[in-house]
Amino acid sequence: MSDTKEQSFREEMLKRKSSDAKSLLMTKHEYFLLLEEVKVASDTAKKSNRQYYILGRYEILQCGDVEKLIRKQSEGSQEIIYFTHIDDMFDIIKRAHVACGHGGRDKMTKALNKYANIARDSIELYKSLCV
Repeated sequence: MSDTKEQSFREEMLKRKSSDAKSLLMTKHEYFLLLEEVKVASDTAKKSNRQYYILGRYEILQCGDVEKLIRKQSEGSQEIIYFTHIDDMFDIIKRAHVACGHGGRDKMTKALNKYANIARDSIELYKSLCV
């Protein structure tokens, strides 16, 4: 797919994010701010309500020198659920789409279930741009 399709995808995702106050979609800037907020909250002795909320919802996974934001794992859970930002979402969905042999929504949804904030409508949008 061309850069115009990628740009169209990002623009539409940003529109969807701005129209839904409870959206899990994040810009790259928001993603890294949240990552930093999790680090600060985990190092703070006297935590605010917001810090308790963040630590109850998110964790940081260290992959070499790369830090990834993941969903807080419950006791005994081995599955890692990642968060991503809008700038990376197109490439992640594209890799899953190609890995599924240009599969449909259901195959892609199953392949992308390790991402907390890649929803079915994001996959549908990508599919609409794929020739």
